Amino acid sequence: MNQIISKIYPKSKKSLYSVDNLYLKPMLSKINRSYKPYYYANFLSSFDGRIATYDKKSSKLLTPDRIKSKVDFSLFCQLHAQSDCLVTNTEYLSGLSKGYYGDILSVKNPKLIQWRDKNKLKKQEIIILSNSLNFPISKNIELLKKRITILTTSKNEKKIRKFEKKGFKVIYCRGKNVSAIKLNEYIIKNKFKSIYFIAGPRIVEQMISKDLLDKLYCSTNMCIMGSDKYDQIIRGDFIKESRNLELKELYMYTDKAKKISQQTLFQVFNLRKK
Repeated sequence: MNQIISKIYPKSKKSLYSVDNLYLKPMLSKINRSYKPYYYANFLSSFDGRIATYDKKSSKLLTPDRIKSKVDFSLFCQLHAQSDCLVTNTEYLSGLSKGYYGDILSVKNPKLIQWRDKNKLKKQEIIILSNSLNFPISKNIELLKKRITILTTSKNEKKIRKFEKKGFKVIYCRGKNVSAIKLNEYIIKNKFKSIYFIAGPRIVEQMISKDLLDKLYCSTNMCIMGSDKYDQIIRGDFIKESRNLELKELYMYTDKAKKISQQTLFQVFNLRKK
């Protein structure tokens, strides 16, 4: 790809960077944090905060094509490659089987595969959070079942047996939802170090509310989407008081290849404890 991106903050002698390895340093799985795993998430939004808007064709809330870019996807893939455990959910798997979402359950970029091998990173584990167990066993997850664990609050034994017979590991969690606390306990027990959320905003908001999320990557496309049907990073279901973010890095990319040049801000935040 070899795109060049401008660094705005913090100021330094070097202001231009290659997109190809921007988010590969520091190596998140090698950060010495013996007391807790390293949790991080990434969101792409419009200037007015839409991470998804209503798509008439699919009758679903989806990421608008208008705010997508090759640069954003490249950085997403770098964060993806950094993890030793991915966390996703029912909604993503259902959308994947219907073709609404792309397959991001494993690293596919040859350069990133080589980077992981060079740094001796183990194959990624996948945690699926599903209260309902209402998602199909598609070819995508069938191929990865040895690396998948399903955490569920469902007591439906028929559904649980269906997945177990197919070779999936299913763990029951008490409560209405698989909580951030239960997820954290499972991750600590299995000694995962860097955990990347490729699920929707709900679990990320829970992680923030429990002061567990360490880093938040936000890509903001400089356009206003509007729409009265939309989703956003924080819905307000779990966070009932303000949280502070500490800006660590800020970049800007201008895509001049489009009819109207399109700018995107790439922001890296640390989460401050309350």
